[in-house]
Amino acid sequence: VSSEVVDAKVMPTEAKKEKKLSHKFIAFFGLVLVQGAHVLFFRLSQSGGKYKYNTASAIAVTEAIKLGMSGCLWWRDSERIAPPTTLFFTYTILAFAYAVNNQLAMYLLTNMGTGMLSLGKSMAPMLTALVMWSLFDDERFVQLQGICFILLTMGLICLFAPDQKTGVVAPLAMAWLVLSVFVSAITSVINCRVLQRGACSLHMQNMLLYSQGFIFNLALYMSGLNATGMGMKRQGFFDGYDNFFVFWVLISQSFMGLVISAVYKYGDAIVKCLAAAVQSAILLVFDAMLFGYSFNIQSIMGAGIVIATTYTYFAEALPMLQKVKAAEKAQIAKGAPVNEQSTSTRILRVGTAITMGSALCGIAIYVLTFYV
Repeated sequence: VSSEVVDAKVMPTEAKKEKKLSHKFIAFFGLVLVQGAHVLFFRLSQSGGKYKYNTASAIAVTEAIKLGMSGCLWWRDSERIAPPTTLFFTYTILAFAYAVNNQLAMYLLTNMGTGMLSLGKSMAPMLTALVMWSLFDDERFVQLQGICFILLTMGLICLFAPDQKTGVVAPLAMAWLVLSVFVSAITSVINCRVLQRGACSLHMQNMLLYSQGFIFNLALYMSGLNATGMGMKRQGFFDGYDNFFVFWVLISQSFMGLVISAVYKYGDAIVKCLAAAVQSAILLVFDAMLFGYSFNIQSIMGAGIVIATTYTYFAEALPMLQKVKAAEKAQIAKGAPVNEQSTSTRILRVGTAITMGSALCGIAIYVLTFYV
């Protein structure tokens, strides 16, 4: 009888944990599929390595599509909690940062080789982890997670280093690249934390982000501050949309935003980075099949490292982290004192945050020297 009682108490908890992990897996593989398709369509939509359509108008259209999809999902939902004012302004900042960073990424893709750009993005998982760990005291990272981050970065470098054929990158482009990676890491972490707090429904939060994202991208189109460098006076809003693959870029971009929101809700920003890493490894095969790229034993080994590290992260590191958090919650429930962070750990957190902030300000000032 006692064993049956224990099983009755344990099983619901175990089922809940398994359901949460299954949500992470579904969101992860959904992001790999949608994001991989988006990159393929993005490459096929280019003509002669350039965009024949206005990149700001394209992002504005995708924001409008995502807003409509989120609105329909919100209408079907039963929750009608109004978002607080602070949440509205938080998404204003995030929408502006995403709008500018999207145009910056498209600008870099037309002014820099894909090898160097991918090498820069391979630093995103480690940088995202450092941002989360340094800014939030409640973040916990086990040793195996740190090992996975290091192996993932090394695997991505092996994967993309053979593709570097453009030589030395201009200092300005390299500075913009580092700045873009910094912004991506910070916005990913903040968006993840805001969604997980659940101040209102997921669909309402998406509507706040996409509605303001549409306004900012429309402003970038009208002003000409976009990757194509042309505004409404020189280029029509829908010019270049006769390209078949542009339509699929818009659709895949729209679904990718919703899938990323699900990843933030049920996972974290690191899961998003890992999905991008696996997608990059898979796209290596499509590059060879569709675009004539060649890869050697080094790139194959890099792809293997990325996939193996991702499996280790999901199969071993995440369950280990959940056990640590569950143990802390059990101690709090029993009223037992929780092990506080040591002074050296706190100093290291603050030092890491100050170093990253100083580096970000320094790079921004360096970029401004080219325009002032």
